[in-house]
Amino acid sequence: MSNSNCIRITLNIKDQNIIFGEDYIKLEVINKIETQVYTGILSPPTPKKCKKCGNKNKKNSLIKNGSKMVTIKIPSVSYHKAILRLKKQRYLCKKCNQTFCAETNLVERNRTISNNTSLACLVEAKDKTSIKDIAKRFNISPSTLNNRLGDVSKAFKINYNYLPENLSFDEFKSVKSVLNKMSFIYADSENGKIIDIVQNRRLSYLKAYFFRYPLEVRQRVKTVCIDMYEPYIQLIISCFPNAKIITDRFHIVQHINRALNSARVAAMKDNKEYYARYKRYWKLLLVDHANLDCTEYKKYVGYPHFMTASGVVADLLTQDKTLASTYWLSQYLKQAIRSKNIEEFKRLITTQHVDICPQMETVLKTFRKQENYIINALSYSFSNGRLEGTNNLIKVIKRIAFGYRNFFNFRSRILLISNTMLELDL
Repeated sequence: MSNSNCIRITLNIKDQNIIFGEDYIKLEVINKIETQVYTGILSPPTPKKCKKCGNKNKKNSLIKNGSKMVTIKIPSVSYHKAILRLKKQRYLCKKCNQTFCAETNLVERNRTISNNTSLACLVEAKDKTSIKDIAKRFNISPSTLNNRLGDVSKAFKINYNYLPENLSFDEFKSVKSVLNKMSFIYADSENGKIIDIVQNRRLSYLKAYFFRYPLEVRQRVKTVCIDMYEPYIQLIISCFPNAKIITDRFHIVQHINRALNSARVAAMKDNKEYYARYKRYWKLLLVDHANLDCTEYKKYVGYPHFMTASGVVADLLTQDKTLASTYWLSQYLKQAIRSKNIEEFKRLITTQHVDICPQMETVLKTFRKQENYIINALSYSFSNGRLEGTNNLIKVIKRIAFGYRNFFNFRSRILLISNTMLELDL
C-alpha cells in the first residue's frame, strides 16, 4: 500500500487525487495549541471544460497555471488538533483568460472545514453537549457550528403530501424572539417521530401552516391528541375535518391533582395546627388510595405514635370537610380514567357534588365542556406521552446551552438529538 493510500485511509479522505509526499506531517503550535499539520497536493486530470465560461478543453485551451495553498480543518487525530494544508492545482482558460482551482469532495466550495469535520460535529450535536464544547473539540468557532446547524435546518424538508393518520400536538418554551416564547411541535402518535417544529403556536399562524397540506392529505388524519389548549381544538376542526380530538390522559389527571392540591393548600392555611403536616405529606394525598400502605407502621414527623400511610391520609382528611370531599371525588375520577369506565366518568362529572373546592368545580365544568374529547381519550390508546418526553429533552438541551437566541438553530438541535432527521445532504 502506497504512502498516500495509508494517509487517506487514516484521515478518511475519499478523493484519490490528493497525494501525500514523504514529509507529509509535522507538529506545529497554532494559537498556542499543538497541531498535527498534514501537507498534500490536489492534482486531478485536466478538466474537460472551463468552470468559468464552460469552454471545452480543445487544443490545450486549458493549461496549468501554478497552484493555491488552502488550509482545511479536519477531525482530530489521536486527540491532537489536525489541519490539512492542501496545494490545489490552478488552471488558466485561454478563451476567457480566467483562472480556477481544482475542486475536491473533501470540502465544500469556499469553505475551510472539511465535510468529515462538519459531519462529526453534527454527530456530536446529537449528544447532550453544549455547542461551545463541541466547537472547542473540533477547533472551530461556535458561530461556525451554529451556521452548520442552520444549514441542517434548511435541509430538513417537510413532505406536504403526507401526514400520519394519528397526530400529537404540544408546545414548549422556545426562544425569546418567538411570540409569548412558545413554539409548536407535532409528531406521529404511533411511533413518536417528530414531524416538524413550528416557530409560533398562534391559531392564525398554525392554520396558515397546515393549509399548506392539500385537503385530501388532511382528510386522511383520523385522530389528533392534544392537551386542553382551546385554540388546538379550533385548529383541528378547521384543518382536519375527519379527525377525532383526543384529550391527553396525563393532562386530565393533572387538572384533577391541581384542584386537589388547591384544596390542600386552603386547608393548610385554615388549620394552623396541621399546617406542617399538610405541607409535609402532600404527596400521600396524590397517591391512589388503593396503593396506600395500611399494614406497615412507622414513625411520621408530627405524630406522637406509629402510623401507616393510609392512617396519615385519613387523619388529614378528618380535619377538613372540603378537602375530604375533593379528595374522594379525585380518587373516583382517576379510578374511572384508569379503568376507562366511560359511564362512571360521565356520572361523576354530571352529578352535583357538595363541599368540594371551587377549583374542582371549575375542573368538572371543563370536563363537561370537553366531554366528547375526554371520552375519546378513554376509547383510544393514543397519548402525548412520547411528545412530553421530547419536551423534557428540549429543556435539557436548553439548560446545557444556557438558552438559545436563534429559533432555527434550536430547532435543528432538537431534531438532531431526538434522532428524527430525514435524509439530509450533509
